[in-house]
Amino acid sequence: MVFIRSNIPPVATESTAETRPLIPPDVLHHIHAIATDEVLSQLATSADGLDNTEVRARRKCYGINRLSEKKEMPLLLQFLLQFNNLFSWLLLIGAALSWISELLVPDEGALYIALALLAVTILNAAFTFFQEYKAKQAMKSFANLMTSQVVVKRAGERAQISSEHLVPGDIILLGEGDKITADARLIEEHMLKVDHSALTGESEPQLRSLKTTSGNILLSRNMVFSGTLVQSGTGTAVVVATGDHTQIGHIARATGEVERGSSHLQQQIAHFIRIISYIAIALGGSFFLLGLLITQTPMWTNLVFAIGIIVANVPEGLLPTVTLTLSIAAQRMAKLQVLVKNIDAIETLGSLTVICSDKTGTLTENNMHVHAICMNDRCYLFDRDKKRLLAEQQHMHLRNIPGIETFNDILVLCNNSTLNREASFGDATELCLKRYVAAFSNIHYIENNQPRLQEIPFSSESRFMATMNRYDNHARAYLKGAADVVLARCSHYFDQNQAIELTDEVRERLMSWNTSYAGQGFRVLGCAMKSVADDCDEIETGYCFYGLVVMQDPPRAEVAESVRQCKQAGIRVIVISGDQESTVEHIARQTGIVEGEHPRIINGTDMADYSDDALKQALAEPELLFARTLPRDKLRVVSLLKEMGEVVAVTGDGVNDAPALRRADVGIAMGRCGTEVAKEAADIVLLDDNFASIVRAIRAGRSAYDNIKAFITYILTSNTPEIVPFLLFILLGWPLALPVLLILAIDLGTDMIPAIGLGMEKEDADIMLRKPRDKHARLLNWRMIIRSYGFIGPLQTCFSYLIFFDILFDGGWDWGMPLAVTSPLYMQAITGFFATVIITQAFNVFACRTSKLSVFSKGLFSNRVILAGIASEMALLAIIALTPAGWHIFGTAPFDPGYLPLMLLFGLIILACEELRKYLFRSRGMFGLE
Repeated sequence: MVFIRSNIPPVATESTAETRPLIPPDVLHHIHAIATDEVLSQLATSADGLDNTEVRARRKCYGINRLSEKKEMPLLLQFLLQFNNLFSWLLLIGAALSWISELLVPDEGALYIALALLAVTILNAAFTFFQEYKAKQAMKSFANLMTSQVVVKRAGERAQISSEHLVPGDIILLGEGDKITADARLIEEHMLKVDHSALTGESEPQLRSLKTTSGNILLSRNMVFSGTLVQSGTGTAVVVATGDHTQIGHIARATGEVERGSSHLQQQIAHFIRIISYIAIALGGSFFLLGLLITQTPMWTNLVFAIGIIVANVPEGLLPTVTLTLSIAAQRMAKLQVLVKNIDAIETLGSLTVICSDKTGTLTENNMHVHAICMNDRCYLFDRDKKRLLAEQQHMHLRNIPGIETFNDILVLCNNSTLNREASFGDATELCLKRYVAAFSNIHYIENNQPRLQEIPFSSESRFMATMNRYDNHARAYLKGAADVVLARCSHYFDQNQAIELTDEVRERLMSWNTSYAGQGFRVLGCAMKSVADDCDEIETGYCFYGLVVMQDPPRAEVAESVRQCKQAGIRVIVISGDQESTVEHIARQTGIVEGEHPRIINGTDMADYSDDALKQALAEPELLFARTLPRDKLRVVSLLKEMGEVVAVTGDGVNDAPALRRADVGIAMGRCGTEVAKEAADIVLLDDNFASIVRAIRAGRSAYDNIKAFITYILTSNTPEIVPFLLFILLGWPLALPVLLILAIDLGTDMIPAIGLGMEKEDADIMLRKPRDKHARLLNWRMIIRSYGFIGPLQTCFSYLIFFDILFDGGWDWGMPLAVTSPLYMQAITGFFATVIITQAFNVFACRTSKLSVFSKGLFSNRVILAGIASEMALLAIIALTPAGWHIFGTAPFDPGYLPLMLLFGLIILACEELRKYLFRSRGMFGLE
């Protein structure tokens, strides 16, 4: 055990905003090469930090500590770029050709088609632009929730502030897992290692020192830089540059920002759209040629029909609706305390098969409190309400407990948390220990009376922390950590005011207390002390063991129900913890993760003995727990699970959890107690550190995916009654039942708002009763295509044609008779066809709200956006069918209202057919859409 000493000079510079000089660039460039006291002098600060008045003055001078945002493209240009896609080009080319057709063959309706296509393109671009703008604004608001916190020393007092409030001259305290948010010169360090890969590309963490090791500021080990991460150890540094003046700020200005690519889900949809577009172009081109060869109609008339076929096939509103749905999903998750950093995670959450979870803070409340202390060969229970210690139910005065003052000193001084009235911050366990001591003693007096000289920080590898503190005219070394680790470093134990040699029998007795409490779900730490000379640099053994502190962190009340839902959803929960086996099993039983008598528990110390095949066999077991694990063990477990074909989510909060978080399909970091390193590596961040939030996120992720499938199914259904009339017109010579303008009215008018409503639909009641979705499954599958193009779509087409021909026959038309597109009878017939599609689609949107359950299980009127969409459909239908403007633009005419009950009956038949299909699927597993 080696203590590394600091190099803080006794500088106490007073400074004000008026006398503080701005650091010249040439000095800043060589700030690593000058003496520490000169650095502090140049920055007009001291080892005690700046006072609040000076901080306010410097903030006005230097501004907020963040990189200037990349200058956004002007909104007008962003809007114009929405036209640069395959759909828009198809529609614009169609508009141009229709306009040319109108010039060559006037009064054939091509002008209206051209105007409609142009209007549709502009509206589609405007809607997509608006949704993308809203999504960007939402992600900006989410980013504000992720602002880094930093511990500073100001006017001699520690405080936790937002990293944006750092100014040059601030003294920052660095610890394992911290993200460094300003360039700084080290003035103290204890085995500090920093990950510089984001800045220099060095893959291994770099050991820091107080010496200038290179003429290049980036390579000198006495500097730390914004954007890098503390891998291990601790340090103190003075901020020399913030914001754009940092090294990473210079790089950002030189290289610009790398744009994020499309998500996997968006790529799937874009691929689907390309296929649909190519099919549309092929069909349009084919029937253009067939029209010329078979019907002998003019070329420009056939061109208009070809445009109609293309328009009928292209789902114009699909991409903006997907953007909206994902944005809504991310916003819903934020309300559920889940911050989405990677939008791919929304899709992946729906296919999770395994959750590898920590214990502390995730399954438990992370509200640690002391339950008992064990010393002097007995245990004292702590009464939190009355703030007293009890032995055999009797109140014990502190003066009657030998060694209690030293024991309390260990808990307070071997501790990096800060507890005061204004703000408390730090590790939950360490805060718990200080709160316990504060019930009896003045912890600030203890801290001020025994200033810290050196520290060995806690690490997951060593499982202990040690400090050296001045005590009267000598020093004391305090040790706190896992009971077995602390006992291994002790040669004596304290009992009744004397240090007694620690025998194997006593070790076993002390460890039996540890095992007993751990088996009941308590967390147990050992405490030890040794008097040393104040110039001692190395301590290996010889501590005196003072006792055990027993803490309780009860399971969260909602976790058991969340675990039950996971099991119903086919998701296994595996606990991977650094705690003792008995503690892990106890919590796992309390939360329902394990229910069998003999669950498999693997100790991290034994994992090296497992081959990959042997560990894979263990990982296949239904109930499995890991105890005393190290971060590398978690990474190995995640990697093997993925090799087994599992879709894995893993939680993590420590710096060494980052590799596992990156390796998992979904990395989940803790927002409250997680390190900045873990948050950087994760896909999503739990703002409340609660396991139940993971389950809520899974529900939201599954729901988002279901909603996207639902509105795709809905949109594709109306394609059939849009395409078939063109095919029958070309192949059989039937009257064209649905002209191009009415197709556009459906795709970008009547279908749009109900589709948005489907994107906002709440999850099905059975969403957590389904097995995880296959991660390789396509968004659009054959069953969905058959449902849209082979079931509901053909029904809509048949019902619409029944109305169309009934109106024609009632008006005296018969096969073989001419039918001018300007005749009132034809106008009435196409209006009837159009109205039937609209009304049956209104019933279809209800059918699409669920994939397996009856829509009545959700309540017909529970989705107000869908109701608004249906109202807008009916309003648009009324405008097109009943107003002179609608007649003039769309070539429609009012039909006999006596057809409306028949149209409603057709809609009810479609809804009934869908309800029957869902019933057969639920009862017999037939006709599913999955």
